[in-house]
Amino acid sequence: MENSKQIFQTDSKKRWRGVQWGTRIFIFVAVLLLLALGLMMKLDKSPKIPFKEDYKAVITASKPYLQENKISKEYKGFRSFISEKNIHTNLAKIQVARAERLKNQNSSWSRFPGGIRSAFYVAWDPQSLMSLKRNIRHINLVFPEWFFLDPKTGDLKTNIDPEGYKVIKRTGVAAMPILSNNSDREFRSEGLGKVLKDPNRRTQLIRKLAQQCQKFHFKGINIDFEDMNLDSDEYLVAFMKELSETFKQNKLLVTMDIMTDNDDYNIQKLNPYVDYFILMAYDEYAVDSDAGPVSSQKWIEAQTEKIVKKTTPEKIILGLAAYGYDWSRNKDDNTSVTYMQAITKANASKAVMNFDDNTFNLNYSYTDSKKNTHTVFFNDAASNFNTMRFSSEYPLAGTAIWRLGSEDSRIWNFYDKDLTLVGLSKLNLKTLENVKGQTMVDYIGDGEVLDVLNTPHDGKIALEIDPKEKIITDENYVTYPSSYEVKKYGEAPQKELVLTFDDGPDETYTPQILDILSKYHVPAAFFLVGLNAEKNLPLVKRIFREGHEIGNHTFTHENVARVSPARALLEMKLTRLLIECITGHSTILFRAPYNADSEPTTSEEIIPVALARQQNYLDIGESIDPEDWQPGIKANEIIKRVMAGIKQERGNIILLHDAGGDTREETVKALQFLIPTLQKQGYHFTNLSSILHKNKNILMPGVPKTRSYYIMQLNLVLATVIYGVSHFLVALFTIFIVLGLFRLVIMMYWAFKERRKEKGSGEFPVLESYPKVSIIVPAYNEEVNIVSSLNNLLKQNYPNFDVIMIDDGSKDSTYEKTKNAFPNHPKLKVLTQSNGGKATALNYGISQTDAEYVICIDADTKLQQNAVKYLMARFLNSKSEEKIAAVAGNVKVGNTVNWLTRWQSIEYTTSQNFDRLAYAHINAITVIPGAIGAFKKSVIAEAGGYSTDTLAEDCDITVKILRAGYTVANENRAVAVTEAPESVKQFLKQRFRWTYGIMQMFWKQRQTFLNPKYKGLGLWAMPNILLFQYIIPFFSPLADVIMFFGILSGNGEKIFSYYLIFLLVDASLALMTFIMQREKLIGLLYIIPQRFGYRWLMYIVLFRSLRKALKGEMQSWGFLKRTGNVKEIAAS
Repeated sequence: MENSKQIFQTDSKKRWRGVQWGTRIFIFVAVLLLLALGLMMKLDKSPKIPFKEDYKAVITASKPYLQENKISKEYKGFRSFISEKNIHTNLAKIQVARAERLKNQNSSWSRFPGGIRSAFYVAWDPQSLMSLKRNIRHINLVFPEWFFLDPKTGDLKTNIDPEGYKVIKRTGVAAMPILSNNSDREFRSEGLGKVLKDPNRRTQLIRKLAQQCQKFHFKGINIDFEDMNLDSDEYLVAFMKELSETFKQNKLLVTMDIMTDNDDYNIQKLNPYVDYFILMAYDEYAVDSDAGPVSSQKWIEAQTEKIVKKTTPEKIILGLAAYGYDWSRNKDDNTSVTYMQAITKANASKAVMNFDDNTFNLNYSYTDSKKNTHTVFFNDAASNFNTMRFSSEYPLAGTAIWRLGSEDSRIWNFYDKDLTLVGLSKLNLKTLENVKGQTMVDYIGDGEVLDVLNTPHDGKIALEIDPKEKIITDENYVTYPSSYEVKKYGEAPQKELVLTFDDGPDETYTPQILDILSKYHVPAAFFLVGLNAEKNLPLVKRIFREGHEIGNHTFTHENVARVSPARALLEMKLTRLLIECITGHSTILFRAPYNADSEPTTSEEIIPVALARQQNYLDIGESIDPEDWQPGIKANEIIKRVMAGIKQERGNIILLHDAGGDTREETVKALQFLIPTLQKQGYHFTNLSSILHKNKNILMPGVPKTRSYYIMQLNLVLATVIYGVSHFLVALFTIFIVLGLFRLVIMMYWAFKERRKEKGSGEFPVLESYPKVSIIVPAYNEEVNIVSSLNNLLKQNYPNFDVIMIDDGSKDSTYEKTKNAFPNHPKLKVLTQSNGGKATALNYGISQTDAEYVICIDADTKLQQNAVKYLMARFLNSKSEEKIAAVAGNVKVGNTVNWLTRWQSIEYTTSQNFDRLAYAHINAITVIPGAIGAFKKSVIAEAGGYSTDTLAEDCDITVKILRAGYTVANENRAVAVTEAPESVKQFLKQRFRWTYGIMQMFWKQRQTFLNPKYKGLGLWAMPNILLFQYIIPFFSPLADVIMFFGILSGNGEKIFSYYLIFLLVDASLALMTFIMQREKLIGLLYIIPQRFGYRWLMYIVLFRSLRKALKGEMQSWGFLKRTGNVKEIAAS
């Protein structure tokens, strides 16, 4: 007859139950793995994680599993010259404290033999900053143009540029900021008049000035009031008087810029209130006058004679003109010129230079492209030298250059020297015949890509020196110094934009940026720092694979303008080689660290461009730089700056950073807004090859695919797999640690709650009669302990009990010794059976009693005299709705005779008993210990008795009772003392039985896993067994291996700190448990060695258990060799 059942139909529910628990297990493990994967992607390669991948080893093939090749040898050779482990950044530079920082300011200008050697500094000219940086060692006083008066209100406005201030602060040179009424290159009198004529405003201004000077550790103030239009000089005198008094109280100096032919300055009245006058001995002829010398020598001497009549020479600082003027026939074209500009114009126009031996000024004429005739007068180092010779012999207090950035660089050969006749004997004036090439840049074309066509060349000057007066009487420019000539190209339509990213790759932010670029289909160019690329080889491959261009940003982000040419070329070559190894392509794209401007104006900005050109690189500049590297900058500000640059049509190339600071999170946020917003506004993002009209293979030409290249790729794949697995494991262990801490907190909370509950459970009740209790003692080969154990049990002070000992077919004299020791004892029944295991012995013993309650213990266990009373008190004091069916006692080790037993004692106290106390709070105790557990006999029968299909019969019966809906309670006062294995062999045998038995129980009772029907058992206890007794220990040896290699990789200190935290947490838990259990705290000393040795023994047990389970072999209960070292328990 044909089967009437359909395909897949079954009457059994076994299949569906299997699907249910299998699904729960799968979801549980899958959630763990997904959490680990998510954490790895979020926190992978964090410097806080002790294990770090070493991709440098891939390129150098320095790991045993990596194959050495020609490329790795070449790279290793270059790499040996660079020892830096971190890239150079402005943020990473630590200002070295100098002991003489403020000492110089408080000196009496004795630092230089010539007295005060000062200079004016302006923030609006980049050349001025460069000159300050280079030459500040030659001056002892700076006058920075930082303080201004509001042209309308007269309020104080400060504009201290950070770069200039940093230079001055670092060197400790004295500074007196200029307070000026200049606004937008014009002196304004309105605001100044309001302050000078109003005593309250005057006092308020002076107070603010003093506060600012003290705040920034300035030496004093420099007053530069011009074109004041005052009807009386009393206002200025009153101001200076109050200023002087206030500043003297704060130990600050007051200096003032003056012109002798200007009636605004009543020098005689001002003299008591000014420490130094700066005589502005220049502008004899100015931009708005006829052409003539800026400051002729005789005119300077005359101006000096006038001021000396009104004050003393010791208070006069002579101002030097280090500039000139270009007068045109068209007066609208009149302009001031720096020394470099004057020389460049003379060179370009082939003009004949004239040194006037009467004025000591230089002049020449030329005709521009519009046929306008120009006359140029200017001062050079020879002019300034002659003026300084005059001031030194006078002698005056010192000199002041107007201004830094416009001077002839030869002045620094003598500026800080003693220029008296005596001092000149130490000075070689012939050094002034050589003038270095100019750092000015002449541009050809338009765009943001730079190509250096010509570099500077030095000039030659012939000097004639009066041997008697030691002044320069003539000079002839034999050859003019030349400047840089740079071709600019890459100009593109304004709607075309190119995104570029510097300083990467970064393991955290570069992938996020790549994801955003991929989402919006936007190409970009990444200028890589070799050190960062070396650490993130897969990221470099990804950048190239996703179609982005790659450029060279040096190896350590070093400022190549400040290192030797050899080091600069090494920085570029090593990074290029690294890019070739990873991508199979070279690159001709370069961007200099710190100097990405598309119009470099200083030598520091142009030198890297010239060096790169020597290596056939194209320098990629930028015109839109939001300075997203600034600490604390927010995404909104980055967006604002980028949008402003685009709106102002500065250029096409945008500079951002994907690495190089503490975070690039704000850059990522800004990018997420900028790309879609600009695309909606009609902008198109393109790449460099597009705006340069070049094929990408020209910008990144392929390199020959040799055998070494393929070996390098294989090394990279192998290392990537190894590191990927390692990082996944680190993330997984992080999840485990978090789960462990969560478990610890929850368990501590439950344990305290249960502890409080136990204290209120009451004492042993007084009744007319007490239910009978039988103590069931199964024994197999226990001749060493049995008599002692039974003697101990018979001393229990519970009113109504007996003891039933079941010999489970022992091969020794266990049964005989018991019969002989206790003949016809009224409270002891001695039984024997053929060997069937502990479960059958327990079932047999329980079947032989008429008692309502049974207490099952091991034959090597001794009880405190009141243990049975405490166990029964939990039953007798409980309410019927509690449905207490069993009570677990408190097991302790009674033979702490060596390290192993002491470790087990700690485990019993801090783990087993503590866990049981916490689990009792949620009715999830999974093991009533075989050493001491009380049961209602009827419940054991209802649960089917002890089963023989697991080695953990005590665990199995406990779970069956919980599944039946009963409560399993805990009683810490019922103490049992058991014998722990004293040898490693016996320990491993016992723990294998426990671990394997619990594994059997878990599989048998798998239907409860994550099953809300079983509450605490299903939702907490069973997942806890799977996770903390099997899954985590399974992976834990790998954690130790990773930690070991982490130590070898130089992270030992970090790993030790992590492990110390772990030990402190572990010790705090143990301390709390010891106090709760009233154990001797001296035992805590064994915790640290326990964590090293004990854990590996448990790993062995776990893997043996898994192996046996997979093989499917039958396992027996086994026999543990007893020593009888458990101490006798004193009677209460």
